[in-house]
Amino acid sequence: MQVNWGRIDMGKKRVLVADDDVDVLEVIKAILEHEGLQVNTARDGEQAFKLLRKHAFNAVILDVSMPRVPGTKLLQLMRRSSKFRKTPAMLITGNVLETKRMEEEGTLKLANDLLIKPFNTRDLIKKVKLLVNSEKDSRQPASKPDKEPRV
Repeated sequence: MQVNWGRIDMGKKRVLVADDDVDVLEVIKAILEHEGLQVNTARDGEQAFKLLRKHAFNAVILDVSMPRVPGTKLLQLMRRSSKFRKTPAMLITGNVLETKRMEEEGTLKLANDLLIKPFNTRDLIKKVKLLVNSEKDSRQPASKPDKEPRV
């Protein structure tokens, strides 16, 4: 698949980025906004879940290890919810050993992609473009709605 390295020209695509490291959060936000995306940020999984319920997102980027609700737990909640199960999601982590654990638990296959910190800008942009382009009716309820998950 070929990726256009120019700005994302897709109207108002919105991405949620959740990471407890403020520096990482601000860097990702700046890069994605420069690419033409609207970006909302959260410092923990609980705040991310509140934003997820409030806004329609074309993609979600979740740090694996966050206070209150880890990114892996939030992703599991999203995949069990008819409202969010199709929302493209990428996990990010600075702990390579953690990826092995997530693979064994089956959590890794719930994500559309994985980004290892430290990452380079080009990889981030490429992965996010693929995520927002893979989005298909992410906010449409399934034929039989689930109870909305609680965090």
